[in-house]
Amino acid sequence: MVEENVFAGRTALVTGGGSGIGKAITAALLERGSNVVVLEVSPENAKSAADELDGGDRLTFVEGSVSVRADVEEAFQVAAERYGTVHHLVNNAGTASLSLIRDCSDEEWDLVVDTLLKGTFLCTRSFARQAIEAGEGGTIVNISSLNAVAATDGLGHYCAAKAGVMQFTQVTAGELGRHGIRANAIGPGTVNTPLGAGFTVGRIGQEFLDRTLIAPPRHQEASDIADVALFLMSPAAQRITGHFIPVDGGQHVRGLHSYWDVAAAQGLVTRPE
Repeated sequence: MVEENVFAGRTALVTGGGSGIGKAITAALLERGSNVVVLEVSPENAKSAADELDGGDRLTFVEGSVSVRADVEEAFQVAAERYGTVHHLVNNAGTASLSLIRDCSDEEWDLVVDTLLKGTFLCTRSFARQAIEAGEGGTIVNISSLNAVAATDGLGHYCAAKAGVMQFTQVTAGELGRHGIRANAIGPGTVNTPLGAGFTVGRIGQEFLDRTLIAPPRHQEASDIADVALFLMSPAAQRITGHFIPVDGGQHVRGLHSYWDVAAAQGLVTRPE
């Protein structure tokens, strides 16, 4: 159980916190008294989240991309100027597309891999440098995916990047543990978010539910992921580091299917011969 006051007065930096899982984690941190800086690439998402979340002076949005070093460094600089040391980093920013390897363009590959994997690296590097200098320790939670361990057609770029995030988390834990910094990764299953909406409805949504072991079967909500993220950032998890934790209702036990084939069966895409 996470005590309510363990985040009060501390500072977190959340990437992609303007929607979905990132916004749920941001909201949960604010509810517990944390200062939160959000690095968000979408001005529309940033404005919508700022209007919705009751953060006051404890919430700051910085517009920019996790794949651009200058944007990442600016976010940490803003955090330092307004709140001081960043104690918690949540690497959540993500994007996805459905594309077979033979059809995937360089630009599509770069967008997905740079956002998911390079962005995690850039933010972790900036966090590590300031956390080591501050000497206060800290935590990192990386939002990976069930696709880190379950390959599926049409998501070669996404699966590769999320698997990279999982392995990068272990290296991070090994390198930074001596400085009192813990790093863990969460692997969400299907989640009711704007990014995951296409996989939680209709036949494809039912296909996923058929693999859920916990009754009554349901898709994950962003708040489910936020609950685990806050636990991992809290002192209650002080001996947990370097782990990949699926939050999927047991979907990983039965494995995933081809997103492409199910989407094609619904008439959403046409698979090339």
